[in-house]
Amino acid sequence: MRQAIDRLGIKGSVLVTSNRKPLLEYATNNSTDTSYLINSVQKSMTAAMVMREVQKGKLSLDDPLSKFYPNVDGADNVKISNLLTMTSGLDLETDQQLGTPEFISDEANIAHDAKYTVFDGRKLGKWHYTAVNYIYLCGILSKLEHKSYEKLFRETYIKPLKLKQTEFLWSSMTKLKSAGWVPGYERSSGQFVRVDHDQAVKDAHNELGAGSIVMSNADLAKTIEYILHGKLLTKESRKVLFKGKAPSYYNGGFYNLKKYKAANGAGEGYYTFLRTTKGAKDMIIIQDNHTAHGEFGKIKKKVNRVMSIMLHFN
Repeated sequence: MRQAIDRLGIKGSVLVTSNRKPLLEYATNNSTDTSYLINSVQKSMTAAMVMREVQKGKLSLDDPLSKFYPNVDGADNVKISNLLTMTSGLDLETDQQLGTPEFISDEANIAHDAKYTVFDGRKLGKWHYTAVNYIYLCGILSKLEHKSYEKLFRETYIKPLKLKQTEFLWSSMTKLKSAGWVPGYERSSGQFVRVDHDQAVKDAHNELGAGSIVMSNADLAKTIEYILHGKLLTKESRKVLFKGKAPSYYNGGFYNLKKYKAANGAGEGYYTFLRTTKGAKDMIIIQDNHTAHGEFGKIKKKVNRVMSIMLHFN
C-alpha cells in the first residue's frame, strides 16, 4: 500500500484508515498534523449542512432557487437538488470571476455572482461542475439560520468534533500556524514558487463553502466519518444526499461511485485526494502543498487505483 502511494510522488501527508482506525499514517514532507487547504473537498461539508436544514423541515430539495435569490437568471427553474448535484444550468458570464474585486462581505460576493450568473436551460438536469452552485447554497444556509457560513461551520463541525487543525484560510496567521497550516507552492519555470497568501485568501472568500477551509488529515477523516456515519444526518438523509446519477454520479460534494466515494481538491498550491467507502469504514486521504500544471488529473486516477487495491485486500 505505502509503495503504491509513494509512487504518486506526493510531498505531503497521508492517512489510510481501516474499520475507522488508522492503518497507515505518515508524511513525506511536513508532518502528519499539517493542515492544507482542502479546496473542493469542503463541498461535502456544505452539502451536509444543507441536508440538515432539510431534516429540520426548514428547506426542501424541491424549493426553487428563486425562493431565496429571485433575481438570479433562471432561478424559478433551478431546485436546491440541482445545486447539490451540479445540474442547475447556471454559470457565470464567461468574462466574469467569482466575487467582488476586493472582498467586502459574503453577501456582497453573492450579490455580485447573482448579477453575473447566466442560466442555460439546455444544461438544466445535466452535470456541469461550477462553484457558483455551492456558493448559493452557502447563502441559503445563512438566510435560514441568520448566521454567517463561517459561524455555522464552526458550530456544525469545529466545536462539536473538537477539531484542532482546522481553520478558515482568512483567519489570523497566529490561528493558522496554531492549526498546523503550511503555505501552498506551485511549480513555475522548473521550480516551486510560494503562492501569494493575500490572493489565496481573496480566492477563498470567493469560493465560500467550496474552497476556504484548511484541515489536517485526521480532522478531515473525523469530519467525513461524522457526515457518513455519525449523528449529523439520518440514514435516510444520507441515502438521498449521496445518490448520484450517471455520468458523474456527483451529489452532496462526492462522486458516489459503486464501491467508494471520491472528492478532490486543487488550487492555491494544494492537492487533497479523499476516497472513502459508504460508511467511512475505509478511507484514504492524501494532501500535498506542492502542485504542478497538468498533474492533478493524472494523480487523481492513480489514487483511484490505490483505493481499488485497498478494497481488493479488505
